[in-house]
Amino acid sequence: MEMDTKVTVHDAMTPGVITVDPQTSVAEAARIMTDKDIGCLIIKSNSKPEGLITESDVIAKVVSKDLKASQITVGELMTQLLIKIHPGCELNEAARMMAKNNIRRLPVVNNDVLVGIITSTDVITVSPELTEILIENARMETPVDYSKDSKSVPGACEVCGNYIEYLVEVDGKFVCEECKEDLEGE
Repeated sequence: MEMDTKVTVHDAMTPGVITVDPQTSVAEAARIMTDKDIGCLIIKSNSKPEGLITESDVIAKVVSKDLKASQITVGELMTQLLIKIHPGCELNEAARMMAKNNIRRLPVVNNDVLVGIITSTDVITVSPELTEILIENARMETPVDYSKDSKSVPGACEVCGNYIEYLVEVDGKFVCEECKEDLEGE
């Protein structure tokens, strides 16, 4: 008997994304992120998202260079090549996109209209189910070689909880390389 375990991006995303205009100052953007307790803002002029700015961008591109945040716009600093996802996509696809591109946030876009955002935290919230789905998908999609060096699968590390493209099995747990070293005492 097969159970339907499809969890979509829509099921886990946050609707009502906070957005700003490209002409918004970085200082104002930082204030908004602080007030709303969020880690990023989507930049848009109309309904179509044009870019994204994160708290890390503010630190790396403004604070670390001792620039004046009130004199720089988010449009100057934003990541313009947005990696987006459709709300109907499966959640494991979002997790894989995040891992592959080394990002933690994906704008959710339907017909060029921003409808939400999904973060790695959203994915981890459903990680027990997701981990099982990812492990099973990895087994189905990848020919399994049972030699001792090929037991890696994508998923959430069962020790630290981070989503990793290559988990290895140690003492019956799927863990990342860093946690593997900790468990083995290296």
